[in-house]
Amino acid sequence: MRFGFISEAETPPGFTHRQRYMEVVDEMLLAEKVGFDLVGTSEQHFAIGGVSVSAPETLYPYVMALTSRVRFIHAITLMPMRFNHPLRVAERLATEDILSNGRVELGTGRGNTTLALRAFEVGAEENKAQWSEGLDLLRAAFLHDPFHFEGEYYKVPPRSLTPKPVQIPHPPISVAATSPETHRQAAQKGIGAISSSSFMGFDYLKNALGLYDETFESTTHDHPTNYSKSVMIFGSLICLDSLEEAVAAVPPALTYAKNALGAYERLSKLSADYAYMGAVKDVDFHDQDFMLNESAGFIVGDPAECIRQVQRYADLGIDTLLMRIDSIPHDVIMRTIELFGKHVIPHFQAPQNVVKPTDDVLDEIRALRPVHEERLKELESRLAGQPA
Repeated sequence: MRFGFISEAETPPGFTHRQRYMEVVDEMLLAEKVGFDLVGTSEQHFAIGGVSVSAPETLYPYVMALTSRVRFIHAITLMPMRFNHPLRVAERLATEDILSNGRVELGTGRGNTTLALRAFEVGAEENKAQWSEGLDLLRAAFLHDPFHFEGEYYKVPPRSLTPKPVQIPHPPISVAATSPETHRQAAQKGIGAISSSSFMGFDYLKNALGLYDETFESTTHDHPTNYSKSVMIFGSLICLDSLEEAVAAVPPALTYAKNALGAYERLSKLSADYAYMGAVKDVDFHDQDFMLNESAGFIVGDPAECIRQVQRYADLGIDTLLMRIDSIPHDVIMRTIELFGKHVIPHFQAPQNVVKPTDDVLDEIRALRPVHEERLKELESRLAGQPA
């Protein structure tokens, strides 16, 4: 399972955006150092409350030049035409892929805030269709040289995409998926699903990912595919020396969750395509036990507790866990990244290299003794029966 660090450069009052961006750079560099597989941000516009990354495509090349191994995931790029023209996305993605030597991945989406949709005059009734067609155009530009495209929103005469990416035919593509329908569409298009519970729990995630699996298996694709099941932790990962210390750091992240739930509920009233988000009104963000342990929106604890919680996601059969580590002070973010990289990631990626507690080793030795003694008796019996 891969592990990704996601930041939205949430900037608290009294800080400048430059200060916070430089902190995020340091956080990404540490994430590479301690073993994270991916780093990334979302694309947010006019966000209230501190979230400040509006142009990941200009942030990433800066950090790419300072790193050598970690991959960069756009989580996500908004695909409706008034946000980003698909061909500009393709050109930028190919350029990033060149500069990073094949270390970029594209998560796509349609927009999930009224602040962004209304500012860019993106209609809530048609942005899903624009995402779908925009994705088809982007992929056509990578798969065919030259390519052409005739659709409802885009009509492109024969052209050749320049530059060409390092990853052939193109970097991995996925979509942010919360509703069951988007999971189904991801599978039908043959792209990965970046799944989120929107704090509605593990059963919600399990059912959505199951639908993705079923649809992918039953669909015949006529182009290269990217079967990938990721989960995004939208609240926060907080991994500190003790459970008590980690829980004490939670309040700012819970405030972020509360604001996100409010935005989703408002969005559910805009269009039938967003109606499923109305279910978040039943999420009780005041119930801290539910939010931290059952909402599938947080991972909070000491390293041992974080391992236990991550195992719940591993049991869903996912290949990537993307974790927002934000809303909390920079020093807490850095400690979280370091402890998670030192203790949790190796447990899942290289368990044979992790030193076990002495008591656990002794218990395993004791459990093997009867087996060992029985096999010795069998060996002695066979040897005794052999001719001299």
